[in-house]
Amino acid sequence: MSFSANWKVAIICATVLLFLRAQGEFMDTFVFHAGIDLSCCVETSVAPISKAVRACYEQREYSFNICKVHAFIFMTVSNNSYCVDPKASWLPTRLEKLSAVSVNIDVRQ
Repeated sequence: MSFSANWKVAIICATVLLFLRAQGEFMDTFVFHAGIDLSCCVETSVAPISKAVRACYEQREYSFNICKVHAFIFMTVSNNSYCVDPKASWLPTRLEKLSAVSVNIDVRQ
């Protein structure tokens, strides 16, 4: 085989390896998110939420590849979501009230 042919084979092998790596990351992310809401919090707020809440999820830091912050996600009755900073002063009281009225509080891991 000539040098040119060896070089072409090496480039093809490198390209295939790069695509396989990218495909594996995509599939891992897709499978990890299958069946749940794809959105996540990338930033949080300490502002209180006055809306009626139907569900609450704790998003742990680095739960998903793209979700790098620790947050509590409040889903309202009107299907809006709010990303709350775990250090918000009002959060423990609100979580207790939600628990008292049987609102499910889940942890996304």
